[in-house]
Amino acid sequence: MKLMVYGTLQKGYWNNRLLDGAKFLGKGLTKKPYVLFNCGFPKAVPFSLNEAKFPLLPVVGEIYEAEEAHVLRCDRLEGHPDWYIRKKIEVLLDGESDEAYIYEMPEWQQDSSLSSIVDDMYYRWVG
Repeated sequence: MKLMVYGTLQKGYWNNRLLDGAKFLGKGLTKKPYVLFNCGFPKAVPFSLNEAKFPLLPVVGEIYEAEEAHVLRCDRLEGHPDWYIRKKIEVLLDGESDEAYIYEMPEWQQDSSLSSIVDDMYYRWVG
């Protein structure tokens, strides 16, 4: 299954080891907009309580072809389904429409800062 990651599961971060052996397909962009909070790690929230201050934008991440074992390890890390929720969404992979699973945070993060907004067009998490 395709899995899009946008935080510490990306290359160069400590949790990427959970995807050892998964095939990296490339950089991806969510079609669905989020508010991406930075709490020391990112939280993609699929709604905004104040769009002027917390804009909804696509999120950049990495897309992997993952085996069930990879996904189960990532589910444990992300606390799915009790904390983050893994959902299938539409993404752009190499400019083409595709589907991948992503971990969404269903709760608003009241006192958190935003992740980096690039050119007012999308979010990119920088840890």
